[in-house]
Amino acid sequence: MNTATQLGAWPAVKLEDEHATLIILPELGGKIVSLRSKATATEFLWQDPTRPYRQPIYGDEFGNYDASGFDECFPTIAAAPYPNEPWAGIPVPDHGELWCTPWRYELMDDRSIYLHAYGVRFPYHFEKWISSAHTSAGGFTLRYRLTNLSPFPFKSLWSAHPLFRAEPGMQVLLPGTPPMRLSHVMGNRIGGVILNKYTWPWLPGPSGSQVDYSIIASPDLDANDKIYANTPAEGWCALWNPRNQEYVGFTLSPAEVPFVGVCINHGGWPPTGAKGFWVAIEPCTGWPDRLDEATKLGAHATLDRWNSIEWSLGLHLGQAIDVAEVGQHFRRYRASELADGAAPPVSQS
Repeated sequence: MNTATQLGAWPAVKLEDEHATLIILPELGGKIVSLRSKATATEFLWQDPTRPYRQPIYGDEFGNYDASGFDECFPTIAAAPYPNEPWAGIPVPDHGELWCTPWRYELMDDRSIYLHAYGVRFPYHFEKWISSAHTSAGGFTLRYRLTNLSPFPFKSLWSAHPLFRAEPGMQVLLPGTPPMRLSHVMGNRIGGVILNKYTWPWLPGPSGSQVDYSIIASPDLDANDKIYANTPAEGWCALWNPRNQEYVGFTLSPAEVPFVGVCINHGGWPPTGAKGFWVAIEPCTGWPDRLDEATKLGAHATLDRWNSIEWSLGLHLGQAIDVAEVGQHFRRYRASELADGAAPPVSQS
């Protein structure tokens, strides 16, 4: 069910099913600020203990605010000039426009919320439906629609941006051995060459030895690194904690969402306030973080004039005794979602 409520001074919406609760702050970019298990009371999202929520100034840096929860990055991830006419050279803010823009919202029924926002410097309409227990798989369904409101093709990067709370020994799960590219290195955990191709989960360490990037280490490393992997053919990705045997992750279509970014912050960022210890598992439509660089590499999305596109994610959490059982759960989620079908979102005016 859904409930309109307050979180401090902010209007909030709580969605829940029999397994979990999810809290959204529509006025702060539609941010999901909490994802909590009912069975264990575990909070899965990183929450900054030193900086309260406040309305961002448009165009400011993401790290100047709470740097927590689950935002949407669009139409870039890192700040960049727009690469093509008729918007060539227009600055696109750090982490895009959506996280720093108040969203409008509507409670659809007792299981769903509809949120949407319009571009500030660019002509688009971004819509998002979040539903609890929308399929027999349970969990939450996140459905998206993007509309190009202009007579020109619109290039972009979209990335989900959930910062999952980390613990040493956690493991990032991408089934198979998908190819990946190293996008960002800060600190001394990872070596390698930026934008070089590697095979999940192995990256060179600073001394040349191999590092299993999927295993979370100490928050004292003062490191922050990111890779982009091809979305696994099985259509899921997850974070698993062997200490309490809990997992959280996504089901997704490789055709709709062709890449998954993985950014692991071992206390290396942000530069002020609490040092984050989180794992960002980021389904996305391109790489690397800057839209201008992605367009040079042809690793971006393009939406034709006046057109719309839709995609979806399944967000799931639970418990499993080992990695094999996590995979069993996510294959079941994905099969159930495919069997139930992806009903199109309800049109809004």
